[in-house]
Amino acid sequence: MVLAYLAQLYGPIKSLSQNVARLQSSLAGAQRAFELLDECPDVVEHPQARPLRRARGALEFQDVSFSYDAKHPLLQHLSFSIDTGTRLGIAGHTGAGKTTLINLVTRFYDPSAGRILLDGVDLRDYKLADLRRQFAIVLQEPVLFSSTIAENIAYARPEASDGDIIAAARAAYAHEFITEFPDGYNTLVGERGMRLSGGERQRISLARAFLKNAPILILDEPTSSVDTETESMIIDAMTDLMAGRTTLMITHRLSTLENCDARLDIQHGRIICLTGHIKPAPLTGRHYPGRELDTVVYKQ
Repeated sequence: MVLAYLAQLYGPIKSLSQNVARLQSSLAGAQRAFELLDECPDVVEHPQARPLRRARGALEFQDVSFSYDAKHPLLQHLSFSIDTGTRLGIAGHTGAGKTTLINLVTRFYDPSAGRILLDGVDLRDYKLADLRRQFAIVLQEPVLFSSTIAENIAYARPEASDGDIIAAARAAYAHEFITEFPDGYNTLVGERGMRLSGGERQRISLARAFLKNAPILILDEPTSSVDTETESMIIDAMTDLMAGRTTLMITHRLSTLENCDARLDIQHGRIICLTGHIKPAPLTGRHYPGRELDTVVYKQ
């Protein structure tokens, strides 16, 4: 009888020890989550910030400088402006400051000096949530969640109908490969989209941008990790997506820049060339005490 009771006791004790281990792991995860929630934001919204429903998309940099620390300036005295609907290609070597420029436009950081204007208003005067709703972003490595294809596309606009999701997928040339899956739009993509190829993930990211229908589009090396055939398909989708929108495109491929009507070249955090439908701001090319004269070539 004693041995029988001991055998019955072994199971609950084993379960209890396993649950204690899970509890400790969960508490460690909760601690990290609360530490993240307690972090102070990098940018602070102005108490009297103005709302923004839909921007026209005109952008202007006024003598903008930025550095992550005081010893290493990254962007130095950038001044230019683009009108609504301009497709601007941004080129430069790795580390020149291209992605940092995009981070400033979306206000993930504030400039160390100077101002960035959207439709003539300083970005810091807008409500932060309203400002970021004006941007649709397609990254070099698409961020997909461990969910269905439909839910990943709808992340851009959660209240979207099934018809809107399918229309966005068609516009991004993604509908065909989606319907080839047995579960169609209900297919689970796996962790970070591991069940999909690089081109398929990128087209879902483009479909998300179509669905959001934001006035400003940001493309950060969208074709750098796909083959030639997929690149051609993605470029066709991007061309449709850029129509009627202010577009900022970062790329190393000159063939991709052919779709842009303006180009900005950055080297060592400075503008070295402006071409196309882009206006050099009055500050560009002037001499300021304590800094070298900017060398800027402007072509219209």
